[in-house]
Amino acid sequence: MIEIVKNQLDVGLVSEDPKVVDFWRDEAGLVFDHSIPVVKGQVQYRFDERGTVVKVNVRKKLNGDQRSGIEELLIARDDLDAPSAMADPDGNRVTFVPTGTEGVTQIGVRIAVPDRARTMAYYRDVLSFTEEAPGRARCGDSVLLFEERAAAPTGFAQAQRGWLYLTVQIRDCDAETARVEDLGGEVAVRPMNLGEVARMAMVRDPDGNLLEISQRAQLTGPLPPA
Repeated sequence: MIEIVKNQLDVGLVSEDPKVVDFWRDEAGLVFDHSIPVVKGQVQYRFDERGTVVKVNVRKKLNGDQRSGIEELLIARDDLDAPSAMADPDGNRVTFVPTGTEGVTQIGVRIAVPDRARTMAYYRDVLSFTEEAPGRARCGDSVLLFEERAAAPTGFAQAQRGWLYLTVQIRDCDAETARVEDLGGEVAVRPMNLGEVARMAMVRDPDGNLLEISQRAQLTGPLPPA
């Protein structure tokens, strides 16, 4: 069973347009926390949504247009009577929904997949997310909503634009990565330390969508040696 240390999933996107940062702050109204340089030519702008971190990675130049199966971020609001949809300058969709819509009480992430049963089996049996309803898996306060479509992206190594990956904060990066691999999951990035901030790995679902397995020192204590 996956041992999470934060009840909210995080979500990351990538863009080369600084106006995307302005959208998430000024139009979507998320709370800007801070920015960090990730690698040369890339800055990550971090926004808070009741525990979920929306990570807007801005690169000087993108190397393609491949998008992941992640299609939409849903954010629950107690004061809404009907959904309110918008999109950032890159077309990344966000919809504010009345709390409880499609099981969303905090955030939801809509993901297009070619085979919903196969995808659900992976998130349930390999990642240990809870199958809450047909096409819906829960991890803590966050839910994933799987939409079956024949044209959904599959077989890609990594998205090059738009929604890029999800992040789950766990107790032990090495143990969780090994468990996923033992159960047949694909490891895209082996565990590695990001300074003294976090130890992370990346795994792919059956279609290529990435999940970052993150052991953050702020939540778990000192990291193991690099």
